[in-house]
Amino acid sequence: MISKLKKIVGKKGAAEQAGFTLIETLLAILILATAITGPLTIAAKGLQLALIAKDQVTAIYLAQDAIEYIRYIRDSDRLSFSPSDWLAGLDGTSNGHTTDSGGAQANCLGGNMCIVDSLQNQITYCGTSLAACAASPLYFNQSGGDYTYTTAGTTKSIFSRTVSVVTQNVNSGLNEADVTVTVQWKDIGGITRSVVLREDLFNWQ
Repeated sequence: MISKLKKIVGKKGAAEQAGFTLIETLLAILILATAITGPLTIAAKGLQLALIAKDQVTAIYLAQDAIEYIRYIRDSDRLSFSPSDWLAGLDGTSNGHTTDSGGAQANCLGGNMCIVDSLQNQITYCGTSLAACAASPLYFNQSGGDYTYTTAGTTKSIFSRTVSVVTQNVNSGLNEADVTVTVQWKDIGGITRSVVLREDLFNWQ
């Protein structure tokens, strides 16, 4: 009788020990999964932020390119025309070298917005809102590594670029223009982001 009780107790103790080992195993797996998930989440977040930063740097360069192009137009006008024509090519009047894809010279002043293609030396009116101009995205030329509005041999990019010019009267003369360039894009999460650069241009004498 005693030996039978010992056998029963022995079997019960073995079962309890086996059950405790199973719990330990499950707990160990849970801890391991938690330890792996943390670094993977951090790595994924870091990759996402790196891609956003890459797009933001590209957007800044695209905005700066438009600023430099508008400055080039101002300088060309000022060297070629009278002081009153220093915004020719931007105010609806022709400057002789800037073109418009629609035929007539674009007017980017007075609340109007334009898209500019510095490679094609072209300015096109696109509307009076950023949403309207965002419908005309920039295209990327893989072979040349540049952005343009020419569709041939290029692929549509995630970026759109808008330029607006607001003139200021200084000392009773039209001597200052506030140029605003907005570059918009959607990141990998579908969030719309933008970069805005502003510069004051003067009718230098």
